[in-house]
Amino acid sequence: MSDKNNDQELEKTTDATADEATSETETNDAIESVPADSVQFSVTFDDVDDEGTVDDGIYSALASAETGATDETSEAEADAIASANASAEVTERNAARVNETLRLAKTDHKDALAEHAEPQGKATDPTMTLASRIDRVLVGGGSDDILLKTYPTFALNKVTVAGPKGKVNILDDANFSCYSGHAYALLISDDPDSGITADAKRRALMGVMSGLTTPASGTVMNKSANIVELEPVELRGHRLGIVPQLHAVQPNLDAEQNVRYAMNASNRNFLKPKPVIARELLAKVGFSEATSGVAVGTLPLVQQRLVAIARAISTEAEVLILDEPTRGLNADDEVTVFAALAKLAHTGDPKHCVIVLTASREIAEAADTLFKI
Repeated sequence: MSDKNNDQELEKTTDATADEATSETETNDAIESVPADSVQFSVTFDDVDDEGTVDDGIYSALASAETGATDETSEAEADAIASANASAEVTERNAARVNETLRLAKTDHKDALAEHAEPQGKATDPTMTLASRIDRVLVGGGSDDILLKTYPTFALNKVTVAGPKGKVNILDDANFSCYSGHAYALLISDDPDSGITADAKRRALMGVMSGLTTPASGTVMNKSANIVELEPVELRGHRLGIVPQLHAVQPNLDAEQNVRYAMNASNRNFLKPKPVIARELLAKVGFSEATSGVAVGTLPLVQQRLVAIARAISTEAEVLILDEPTRGLNADDEVTVFAALAKLAHTGDPKHCVIVLTASREIAEAADTLFKI
């Protein structure tokens, strides 16, 4: 009985399996018979509930997020607009102030031009150009002019040098200012009233200008520095180039060795080899003899003076002080020496401040500026 039942259940199972296979085969055949362009797809979301309705939770969440973002964006845009408006107001106010300032400046400048161009109510010359009128304002010498003042390269400020044993002063309130890029002459002459000779004045000047003598009163300035407060190696080894009448060169050394001698004494460092610099400086002052192998003492006097000038500038001194550099020379040699000094003053980098002490009016008048001592 039991075996019979089992056989019946097995047959049912086999029939069901056969029916499913038949149904699947028919379904596949039906799908294959449908044209490709008529196939339709349907998508079922997991959010469909048991009753077949779509859960709107995701969409409401997305909508809420979008609404929040929109609100935040609106607030940010409002803040940005407000900030931009405030900035625009500030910019507009600043621009108005600048324009007002420029308008006032133009008005003042126009008044100044009118004042200088039409002094005492006189009409302006119609042929005067605008540039000329502006120049008159800038250099007209009016009381309202603002002058650009700088420290002189070298200056004596009311310097007094007392005479021997408290007698008459050799220098009394000597006062002058010199600048780089110019050649100056101190024209020294005898003073019959006081009995002070030109040589006495010259020696006193060389003493205080080189820092070897301290003045009784007044100051000797190199730019903003009082030279009595400087170390000698700093003063005469760098700031000042001194060319005295005597012992300006080492006569037993050649030209190149003379320049190197001064460079070594300055205790300075140089970017090029010293022999190279020495030859360049000798060429710069117009030295025309052999630079080596010939003792300077055997050369013409004019060439010795040029070597002395090259020595003076070898320490990179901006100020050159020369005591009668043309004494004992003929007219042609005087021109040679003074032309070298003028070149140092007017050309090159840096330009030098050249100060010549001389008793010769002809030499003094060849300088850019003449001071009588």
